[in-house]
Amino acid sequence: MRIMKGCLVLWLALLARQATAQARIDERWPLDPGGSVRIASPFGSIRVLGWDADSVAVSARLERPAGRISAAGDAHVRTLGVDTAAGGAELEVHVPRGATVWVKSATANIAIEGVDGTLDLSSQGGSIRVIGTPQDVTAETMDGAVEVAGGTARARVKTVSGDILLRGASQDLGASTLSGRIVVRAAGWQRGGTGVQRGKFESVTGDVRFEGELGRGGVVEVESQSGTIEVRVPASTVADFDALTIGGTITNHLGSAQPKPRAAGMGQELRFSSGAAGSGAQITARSFKGPILLEPK
Repeated sequence: MRIMKGCLVLWLALLARQATAQARIDERWPLDPGGSVRIASPFGSIRVLGWDADSVAVSARLERPAGRISAAGDAHVRTLGVDTAAGGAELEVHVPRGATVWVKSATANIAIEGVDGTLDLSSQGGSIRVIGTPQDVTAETMDGAVEVAGGTARARVKTVSGDILLRGASQDLGASTLSGRIVVRAAGWQRGGTGVQRGKFESVTGDVRFEGELGRGGVVEVESQSGTIEVRVPASTVADFDALTIGGTITNHLGSAQPKPRAAGMGQELRFSSGAAGSGAQITARSFKGPILLEPK
């Protein structure tokens, strides 16, 4: 992560008491526009919203009355902590739009909206949803689903079994999963480009689907061990296509070129260009035993 002027560390958990009533915390502290916010909350939900104020505001609804909340530092360096031992929390945190945000949880669902800085997000069992145009996104889950919608310069998404949905565009986009499904819907990039400039999408047993636009000279790689690979691009796309499968089949509806048996043995391969070779994007699809489909969007 890039060095920021300020750093706010926000550790959020619950110190349980034997009570049934909910406790609520509402606090606000100054924070440099380029500061950092760190949030750790094991259970419940975490929602982070970007705003234009030079401050961070926290609203927390706790399942059980909280023990204490502490804050130290100034507008450049600040540390905030709420300790908890059990129970969940519903958190809503407002941060400057350009802030760096770090969130870690065990099962909480994480939602980020309107933050333009760097995002580093992790939840073992919860879902992650990002809406907006952050500069950089790293999102990881075990079982939860991940959605990134809008436009970002760079994004890296990883899951074990959770599905991944990427909507919008990116200069540098990557997603990988063991058994989840990956769907990429690339569109015009809000920061001045078009579609995906560089993309790599990998699944072991899950399906992978890429549909939409590529940036001029863009490079997209799609791989799956046994899942179905679908590549759907506009019929007017100028690109070099390179598809290969060992035990599956290749179906091409983007042109007249048809797959051929691999020269090295079993399987099929297909290489063709829609336009002058080397003048457009590059699309590579690799599968061990799953089918590969090339279709117009």
